Amino acid sequence: MTIAGGNFPELLWPGIHDLWGASYERYPALYPKICEMKTATKAFEKTQGVTGLGLASVKDSGAAITYSDPFQGYQREFVMVTYSLGTTVTREMVEDEQYDYINKLPTFLAESMRQTEETAVWNHINRATNAAYTGPDGLVLASASHLLVGGGTYSNLAATSADLSQTSLETGIQLIMDWVDDMNLKMRALPRCLVVPTGVNFTARKLMESAGVVGSADNDKNPIPGLFSDLIVSPWLTDTDAWAILTDVPGLKFWRKRESEIVRDNEFDTQNLKIATTGRWASDFDDARFAWWNPGA
Repeated sequence: MTIAGGNFPELLWPGIHDLWGASYERYPALYPKICEMKTATKAFEKTQGVTGLGLASVKDSGAAITYSDPFQGYQREFVMVTYSLGTTVTREMVEDEQYDYINKLPTFLAESMRQTEETAVWNHINRATNAAYTGPDGLVLASASHLLVGGGTYSNLAATSADLSQTSLETGIQLIMDWVDDMNLKMRALPRCLVVPTGVNFTARKLMESAGVVGSADNDKNPIPGLFSDLIVSPWLTDTDAWAILTDVPGLKFWRKRESEIVRDNEFDTQNLKIATTGRWASDFDDARFAWWNPGA
C-alpha cells in the first residue's frame, strides 16, 4: 500500500493519540496530595478572604447588644497560563523507523507535561523564603511575621532551623496548634501530612512508623504516627534537608482551565506531522497557613 502525503498523518494519528492517553495515566500525579484541585471557568479566578467575628461581650441587664462586623481579608488572583511542548515527525522517520521512536513520543510528551505540573506546584515550597515570590499579604510563604487582617502577626517559619527529628517535629506541631485566625481566635489547626525531600526519607519514616520514640531507650510511646494522615517524599523538593508540615488549613490551589491533551498539525509541503501537548492552569496559594516550614540545619 502506498501512503500518500495527505493521508500519512491521518493513519499515524490514532495510534499516537491512544498511546498518549495510556502514557499520561501511567504517571500518576503527586501534587494533588498537597493542594486543592479546582476547575477554572474564566481567564483568571479570584479568592477573597473574610474574617470571622471577635469574642462575645458581656451584656448587662437592659444594655444593648454589642455588634461587630467581619473584615475583608486578602485577595488572590490566579491567572490561567497555557503550557505546551511539541515535536515533529517526518515521513522519512516513519519509513526508516528502527528505534520505535514514534511510539515513544506520547510517553515523552506525557512525562514532560506531568513533570511541568509537578514542578509548578512544588516550587511554591521550594521558594518558601524567596523574596521574589510573595503571598497575598506581601510576604514570602514561610515568614515569622505574616499579617493578620484584624491586627497582629503569626509565624509559619521555624524559629530555629533544625533537621527533622522527634524534637523539631513536635515543636512544629505545637506551633501549628497554637495558630490564631485573622481575629485572633484559636484556629485549632492540625497537621495533615509531613513533606520531605528524598534525602530525609528514612529519617521521616522512622519518626512516622516507629512505635517508640526514635533514639530513646525509655520505651516511651511515639505520639507522631497518630497525628499525620500521610508522609509525602517528593523528588521535586530542591533543598536536601528542608521539610514542611502541611496543615488542614486550605491554602495551596491548582486551578485547571483545560485538561492536558495531545494536538497535531499537518504540513502539506513537507509532509511532516507536528505533535504537541498543551494544557492550561494556574497554581498559587492564598493562605500561608497551609504549611509550616523548617529550612533544616
